[in-house]
Amino acid sequence: MTAANKLRRIVENTRNTLAIEAMAAAQALDFLAPLKPSKPLQQAHSAIRAVCATMEKDRVMYQDFARIAEVIATGKVAAALR
Repeated sequence: MTAANKLRRIVENTRNTLAIEAMAAAQALDFLAPLKPSKPLQQAHSAIRAVCATMEKDRVMYQDFARIAEVIATGKVAAALR
């Protein structure tokens, strides 16, 4: 049981780290406009932007990270990249 609990925490922490990285990547793609990435990457960007708006100014981001982590957990980002 201890190992299972530890694994659950590891998975959650990894998902949260991926959410932060995904938000940074989406923001970077926004900065590169009007250049367009590949179709799968555009779909992943759209999935992220559906739950998290582009950062125009400083704001608290923990809610954005939580929403992106949920999108990652449901598999929408992974499905977009296939």
